[in-house]
Amino acid sequence: MVFDTSGSKSEPAVLEERGCGIGCSLMNEEDELIVARDEAIYTYTVDGRGPCFAFDAPKVLLRRFKHYLLLATAAPSSMAPNLANGDDRPPVDATESRVYSYNDPTTFTILDTKNKLVAYTGVVPGGVRGVATEWGSIFVLGGHGTMDFFSEKDLLERLDILYRQNLYPLAVKMAQNGNYDMASVAGIYKRYGDWLYSKDDFDSAMLQYVQTIGVVEPSYIIRKYLDAQRLNNLTSYLQELHTAGMATSDHTTLLLNCYTKLRDEERLNQFIHTQEDYQFDIDTAIHVCRQAGFYEQALYLADKFSKTGMYLKLKIEDQDDIKAALEYMRKLGDTDISAYLAEFGRRCLGSLPSETTELLVDVCLNGMNVRAAAATADEMHDDMSAPYADTTSLLSMRRIQHLFADQPTWLAAFLERIITRRWLPSDSSRELIAEEDSDMKSAWNTLLELYLCSVESPLHELNSSSSPSEKQTPKERALNLLRNPRTNIDWERAYVLCASNGFTEGIAALYEQRGDIAALLDLYIEHDSLPSMRRLLDEHGESQPDLYIKALHYLARNPQLADNEELLADCLSTIEKHNLMSPLRVLQALGDSEQSGVTLGMVRGYIMRQINATSKRIEDNKAAIASYTSEFKVHSEKMDALKNKPIVFQSTKCTSCMAPLDLPSVHFLCKHSYHQRCLGDIGDSCPRCQAENQKLEDQRRAQEISAKQHDAFFDKLHHSDEGFDVIASWFAKSPFAFTKLIDQ
Repeated sequence: MVFDTSGSKSEPAVLEERGCGIGCSLMNEEDELIVARDEAIYTYTVDGRGPCFAFDAPKVLLRRFKHYLLLATAAPSSMAPNLANGDDRPPVDATESRVYSYNDPTTFTILDTKNKLVAYTGVVPGGVRGVATEWGSIFVLGGHGTMDFFSEKDLLERLDILYRQNLYPLAVKMAQNGNYDMASVAGIYKRYGDWLYSKDDFDSAMLQYVQTIGVVEPSYIIRKYLDAQRLNNLTSYLQELHTAGMATSDHTTLLLNCYTKLRDEERLNQFIHTQEDYQFDIDTAIHVCRQAGFYEQALYLADKFSKTGMYLKLKIEDQDDIKAALEYMRKLGDTDISAYLAEFGRRCLGSLPSETTELLVDVCLNGMNVRAAAATADEMHDDMSAPYADTTSLLSMRRIQHLFADQPTWLAAFLERIITRRWLPSDSSRELIAEEDSDMKSAWNTLLELYLCSVESPLHELNSSSSPSEKQTPKERALNLLRNPRTNIDWERAYVLCASNGFTEGIAALYEQRGDIAALLDLYIEHDSLPSMRRLLDEHGESQPDLYIKALHYLARNPQLADNEELLADCLSTIEKHNLMSPLRVLQALGDSEQSGVTLGMVRGYIMRQINATSKRIEDNKAAIASYTSEFKVHSEKMDALKNKPIVFQSTKCTSCMAPLDLPSVHFLCKHSYHQRCLGDIGDSCPRCQAENQKLEDQRRAQEISAKQHDAFFDKLHHSDEGFDVIASWFAKSPFAFTKLIDQ
C-alpha cells in the first residue's frame, strides 16, 4: 500500500493484495518499489504496478547494485538466459508454498535490468547469508563461511563475450545503453550482418546492414548483394540509402536498375512520385528508365524538372509520338524551340510533315519579327552599350532549310508560306534589315530552283479548289515567279538555273525583266520562235529599230519558216523607214548566205523603191550642184571685183540714222555708209552686217577645230553605213585649208 505523507489523503492506497518474502523487496534509484515473488519480479510506482520480469524460482533475498538486481533463490533454480517483460501471474495459493531449510544451497543470480539479461548465476553451498555492495564490487557471504567477490567487467570485455557467443542483439543493446557512438554501434550491426550473411540468412543480414547506413561504405554491402537472386535485398538497402540522403548518382542508377530488372513498376512509380526533395541525379534516373523501357516514368521526371531535350528525345525517338512533341515545343520560348527544332526537325518532318512545317513557319516568322524589333531598337538606342535582344540563337530561315533535305515538296510548301505571309502582303512595304533581305533572296531563289526541278508543293494539292485542267504546273509557277515584279531573285543565279534546266520561257522572262531586248531577240532567233520574234518586233521595233537588222539576217538564213515573206517585208520597210542600212548592205545580207532562199520577187518592191529614191536623190544632187556652181561663180566675181576694181560709194544717207551724209563719214565694202559720229567705238565692222559676219566667222572657226578632231572623224566613219558620204562631208568642210606648212 501507498501512504500520502502530504496530508491531503489520510487513507492509504492499496496497490497489490499480495506481498513478498522478507528481504525480497527494495527501492531503486528511480523511486520504484521492486518486489520479488516466486513467479516474477514486479515494479511499483505511486500510480500502480509497472513492468515485471518473469523469473520463476523461490526468492530468498533481493538486493541491487547500480542497474543490476542481486537475487538469491532456493536451489535448484530455473531461469532463462534472457529476461523479457511478462504478464502478471495470478497469486499462488498459500498451500503451495514450501519451506526450505536455512542451510540449503542457494542459487545466486545477477540480473542486468537495463539490458534484460542474466549477467551471472551460480550456486552458493550452505545458502546466502548476506550480500554487500561496496567499493564498486559485490561481496556474497555463504553459509559455510565462504565469501564470493564479484566485480563488473568493462564494456569492451562484455561485448567481446557476447561476440564469442554470437549474441549480437544483446551486444547492440548493451552498446546503446553504454552510450556508444553511432559508428561503434554500426560496427556491431556490421558484425551481426556479416555473421547472418555467412549463415545464408540474407534477409536478416540486410536488416542489420541497413542500420550501418552513414557509417559503413555502401559499396561493401552492395558488392555482397549484386547477385540476381538477391536484388530484392539490394533494392531494400538502396531505398534506405536514398531515404537517409546518403545516395549518390551511382546508387540511384543501381536502384533504378534494380527496379527495372525486377520489373517492379509499382515501387518504381512510388520511388519517383513520392520523392519530395529528389536527392538523386535526375539525368541519371531518366537515362536508366529510358534504357529499361519505362518511358512514362522517364517522361514524368523530364517534364517535372524541365529536361526539355530529354523529354523530346523520349517522345520522338522512343515513343514516336511526334504530335505530342510538336505540341510540347509550341509551349517553349523562342530560343529553346529554335534549338530543339534544329535537332529534331528532320525526324518530325518525316512523320508529320504538315504539322511540322506549320510550326517551322511560325517559328521562322516570329524570329524575323524579333530580329526586326531588335534592329529598330538598336537604331533608336545606338548610344547604349547593350543590344536590345540576343537574336543569334533564333532559328533563321536559312538555318531551317537543311531540315527539308529529304522533303523537297514540303520545303516548297514552307517557302511558299513564308513568302505569302511575310513578303507578299500589301502592307509589307517596310524596309528590311540586312539579314531578312538575305533570307528573302534565298527563299525566292530556292523556291525557283524547286519549281524548275518539277517539285510539287503539297499546299497546291490541299488548298487548290480549281479543276485539274486549270491547275498550274511547277514550270508555270516558276514563270509567274520570274514575272512577278515584287520578287527579289538573284538574276545571275536565276539565269543559270533556267539555262541548266532548259527553261527558255524563264530566260525570256529574265531578259524582259532586265530590259535586254536585243538578247531576248537573240534567244528567239536561237530557238526559231517566229511568233515570239514578231511580237517582240511589234512591241519594241519602233523604240529599237536596230532589232530589224538582226531579224533580217535571220530571215535571210531561214526562208523556209512560215510567214517569212510577210515578216521580211516588214523588216525591209522598217529598215527603209529609219534608214538603218544602205540598200547595198541589205542586198548583201539577203544574198551572202549559201542557204538563202530569198527571191527577187520577195524584195522587188524594196529594190524599186530604192532605185526610185536613188534616182530622185541623183537629180536633186545635180540640181544642187548646178545651184552651188552658179553661186560660186557669182561669189568669185564679187571677190575679184573687190580685189581688182574700184568701188563707187553712191549712198547719200547714213545707214544708221538715215540722215544725209556729211563729213566725216565712213564707207564699208558692203556698200553701207555711216556718219563717223554714228559709229562711235564700233570699230572696223559694219554694224548692219556684223551679225552675219560673226556667224560666218564662227563657222570658219568650227571648221578649223573640226579639222583637227581626227578621232571623231574615224569613229563616225566606223559606225556609218555610208563611209563615202562621211568622207565627202568632211572634205566639204575644207579640212586642209587650215593646215600650216612647216619649212623643212
